[in-house]
Amino acid sequence: MKIKLLVCLAFGFSVAAHAAAPVHSTLAPFDRAAYTIAHKQFVLPNGLTLLVHEDHSVPVVGVNMWYHVGSRNEKRGKTGFAHLFEHFFFNGSENYPHGFREAMDDLGANNRNGTTSTDRTNFFEDVPVSALERTLFLESDRMGFLANYISKDMLERERGVVQNEKRQGENQPYGRVRNEVSAKMYPYSHPYSWSVIGSMDDLNAASLDDIKEWYRTYYGPNNAVISLAGDIAPERALELVNKYFGAIPPGPPLPRTQTWIPALERSIRDEMEDQVPQVRISRSYHAPSWKDVEIRRLDLFANALAGSKSARLDRRLVYEKGMATSVSASVNDGELAGMFTISVMVKPGVDPLAVEREIDLVLAELLDKGPTAAELARIKTSNLADFSRRIERLGGFGGRSDVLAESMTYGGTPDAYLTQLEQMNSATPADVKAAANKWLRANHYTMTVKPFARLAAAKPVIDRKVLPALGAAPDVKFPAIARAQLKNGVKVMLMERHSAPIVNVALALDAGAASDAQAKAGTASLALDLLDKGSKTRNAFQMSDALESLGARLSTGTNTDLSLVRLQATTANLAPSLAVMADAALNPAFSADQFTLQKQRRLAQIAQERASPTGLATRMMPTLLYGAEHAYGRSAIGTEKSVGAIRRDDLAAWHAAWFRPGSATIIVTGDTTLEKVMPALEASFGAWRAGSAPTKNSALAARTTGAKVYLVDKPDAPQSVIVAAHISQPQGQPEDLAMEPVMQNFGGMATSRMNRNLRLDKHWSYGTSASLTSQRGERALMVMAPVQTDKTRESMLEVAKEIRGVAGERPLVGEEYASIMRNMTSRLAGRFETIAALEAAALTSLNFKLPDNYWPDYAANIRGLSEPQLAAASRKFIRPDDVTWLVIGDLRKIEKGVRSLGWGDVVVLDPEGNPLTR
Repeated sequence: MKIKLLVCLAFGFSVAAHAAAPVHSTLAPFDRAAYTIAHKQFVLPNGLTLLVHEDHSVPVVGVNMWYHVGSRNEKRGKTGFAHLFEHFFFNGSENYPHGFREAMDDLGANNRNGTTSTDRTNFFEDVPVSALERTLFLESDRMGFLANYISKDMLERERGVVQNEKRQGENQPYGRVRNEVSAKMYPYSHPYSWSVIGSMDDLNAASLDDIKEWYRTYYGPNNAVISLAGDIAPERALELVNKYFGAIPPGPPLPRTQTWIPALERSIRDEMEDQVPQVRISRSYHAPSWKDVEIRRLDLFANALAGSKSARLDRRLVYEKGMATSVSASVNDGELAGMFTISVMVKPGVDPLAVEREIDLVLAELLDKGPTAAELARIKTSNLADFSRRIERLGGFGGRSDVLAESMTYGGTPDAYLTQLEQMNSATPADVKAAANKWLRANHYTMTVKPFARLAAAKPVIDRKVLPALGAAPDVKFPAIARAQLKNGVKVMLMERHSAPIVNVALALDAGAASDAQAKAGTASLALDLLDKGSKTRNAFQMSDALESLGARLSTGTNTDLSLVRLQATTANLAPSLAVMADAALNPAFSADQFTLQKQRRLAQIAQERASPTGLATRMMPTLLYGAEHAYGRSAIGTEKSVGAIRRDDLAAWHAAWFRPGSATIIVTGDTTLEKVMPALEASFGAWRAGSAPTKNSALAARTTGAKVYLVDKPDAPQSVIVAAHISQPQGQPEDLAMEPVMQNFGGMATSRMNRNLRLDKHWSYGTSASLTSQRGERALMVMAPVQTDKTRESMLEVAKEIRGVAGERPLVGEEYASIMRNMTSRLAGRFETIAALEAAALTSLNFKLPDNYWPDYAANIRGLSEPQLAAASRKFIRPDDVTWLVIGDLRKIEKGVRSLGWGDVVVLDPEGNPLTR
């Protein structure tokens, strides 16, 4: 069964090559009478429209039944219904439970079929006048009496037929292109964005109830036109149609979108391979809809562009340059929107890009100059001749009954075709040029289909049962750290890498969140956030423009111990970029408007963090471990109360106290040398007045002792967030390096012990993590495990088991040790690939006062770690009996189970960390 995917003009606007016609520069005025299909129109009380054209030349009547329903009436998830239902119409009906095809064969019908498009479904058959009454009975019975005849067996049978039709279509050369074009040209919600035949999944999902509801909605007489052409008097036709169709009840009123012509935001290029003999290039543009006069003018332009020996593209690509074997240009005029498409079959061996350049040249020339009067006269004459030949026939595609039905369905009047023919005939070269420039100087979609490459597998030369051995991890060369100092005391560290013309610069201040006063926690972070929001010489927008014009980026950040201003610059613009960086870092305006805005954003950030269970856990646990008065016990971004207390003057005072050359280090990485960068640094930062920042409170935190359990209620939470933590060792331990593979294996990667247990084996969690926090003083062991609510207690037991295991019950030995050491050493090859990674390593060295040979010797030192060293480090750093537990979840469901563990007192807290009375 043929599917007509987009409605073609029934009036001769074809893009097939036309027979040669005399060339005239002028054309006679359009003679409507010469092309008029005489008819009478009737509308039955149930809404059915009857069109009758009387012609007694032969004893045949062309019957054409048009339903105004197509794939545009479908919804995503239920596509393909219109075409699937077309198939049902051929299976018989309630009062004629036999095949419709067999019935037509029996009565001697010719030229019969059914088709579905985006906008309509039609059925047609040319029948001897002696069989007209039976044909009308059959057509009316499937209009009004099909629902009760549809069965599950019929659905399964026709579903399979349609799916094979789909496979057959897509198995043809270039058969998959149409789906791609529809999906790319139209928005996801547009009804032209899916194929008329639908998707396999939707066809599989179609139910009997879906099908019957579709039938009841769209196949009523008020949504149909029946057009009869031939040996029948209008009065007799009305009598028969009333007799068989008049008692069929109308369907529901149907809303109908009139037009929906999208526009591409940008031109799109696609490429695909298929089992085809040559490359085909297709380019599509959006175009107006069926009713629009400009679609006629675009069709004339298409004929001037391609489709005959004298057309522009044919001459250039096929005959003059021999670059293509065929070309075409066409318009599809859907009821909602149209499409203009150029298609070229590229001659084998010719570069498709060269063909596209020729297409662009020819199209641009025709758009600039427009078609000539002689060209249009020739095309119009050919179109009218083609139309005349088509309406020689009574029925079928393009026959008289089809023309009348299409005009009535889409145009609202049976003679809409005459208006369109007249529009075509009266179009001037200026009209055609204007329409083409309006629609074709626009974004477009280009698809290039190429033949599959001839590929073949080589003969196997390996035994795939034998896994190849791993070589030794490559040595990693870390650039030497060059050191210098500005005249005002600012220290400089440089690591050169000349692989790309870029330089990163980080200004590191020994401040960070640890410099905040408890009552105004978040001051350091808020001040850093405002540094790139305007200086005393540039407002926020001027600063952004200055950086953008230099190809530079500026960012700021705060961790526990350091405050950072970072610059990403190009080598060529490093000096002026440093000047902007210094202006932002040393001369902040802290303008009132930006301060108010950033403070509002910070409060919103805190609220968002509290709303997230993992964010809330991350905020609460440091306070539970270190206490609110300790520098490590506060959130870097502060609390609602502390941020609310911060004034603009507080930021200026903090900046004046902590941004001092004696406490600053500038780290430079990338494509420069000390000889080049030092003068630029002196020019930018040299005027910074010497001095050092205050001393931070570095009191040691009290060691965590004994198990503690805290709960926070989050009603109806589908997950519980479990955090297990304790204060561990400060930086500077001999075992620091050994703890890196231990923690990586414990909770630092997808196949870690923690993740393998709770995610990969038990499927209770999407992902877990475990780490030692990174700060100068006492670090904390921090394990986080978001788990499904009903496995909270069981997950806590598993986390406790894994902590005991890494602390000594299950040391890292054997293959597990070998595997993690391979991981640690092999991944070093990519760890320092970027200058940002080098910068991060230098910041680590600065913060923890590592020796300059730490990173150059890092790989060798990692490789030298033994099983006993890892075991000793684990015992020193991890204390299973001193874990503090924090669980955030739905206490109605989890509290009883947590308390039953008997791990000590259980304290319920509010989200602010205050104990609740229960």
